[in-house]
Amino acid sequence: MEKPFEFIESKMAHRREFDITEGRHPTYALLYLKEGSFRLSIDGVETIFTAGDCAIFTDDVFFSRSVLSPISFVYLKFRQNTKCSFTLPLPTGKIFFKNKQRFLDDIRTYEALMETADARSLYYKEHLLEDILWLWFDEQNEGSLDSKTDLRLCHDEVVRRAVEVLRASLSKKLSIAELCAAVGSNPSTLGFKFRREFSCSIGEFLTEERMKHARRLLSSTSFSVGEIATRCGYENIYYFSSAFHKRNGISPTEFRRQYR
Repeated sequence: MEKPFEFIESKMAHRREFDITEGRHPTYALLYLKEGSFRLSIDGVETIFTAGDCAIFTDDVFFSRSVLSPISFVYLKFRQNTKCSFTLPLPTGKIFFKNKQRFLDDIRTYEALMETADARSLYYKEHLLEDILWLWFDEQNEGSLDSKTDLRLCHDEVVRRAVEVLRASLSKKLSIAELCAAVGSNPSTLGFKFRREFSCSIGEFLTEERMKHARRLLSSTSFSVGEIATRCGYENIYYFSSAFHKRNGISPTEFRRQYR
């Protein structure tokens, strides 16, 4: 299956001022600011970026920018894949991730591969870029898309059935063997198909689904954190809180305070 974007190039850069301070951006790009600060204006809307911020540029958007203090940043260029049967709408400007740890893990892995050019490294860098973009898209559309729409991009019927079983069993302990029996597959084949469709293992997919469910319950119900942990398949509230913090960068209590 064709992917919605194609990787072009990546680089790590240091600037006291940008080489180009204004113009039209020629392609899509993602910028992660490691150090320093700069001012960015897109179509007249001005934003200040400081260390830890991330931005997406879409193609042919007019911008102006200036460095406020010397910057270091990771820069990833990509373009739309015209062969893909669907598009992934992206914003222009500063973006935020609820799952900050996953985003940072992707960026750090990208940095480690920055100077490599072999086929395996290129494939992995494309996967990391795709994971970042899908992470943002999934977080922004969480709660506005039903499960049927979420699965529209999955073309494997066995995987679709497996996802439905997993989502119906978030509060339960469901073994891989039980899941395979429910969909008529085996662990090796089902695991391969999950990675092909979602670029993650079954366990990683289940954890993310539980975290999505936890975020929904924290932001829209008055259930205690302990009750939410149980409803998301965690018997131990401390393990749940640790897992939630690792995936989202903040504790369940802090998340509720910010997003409710």
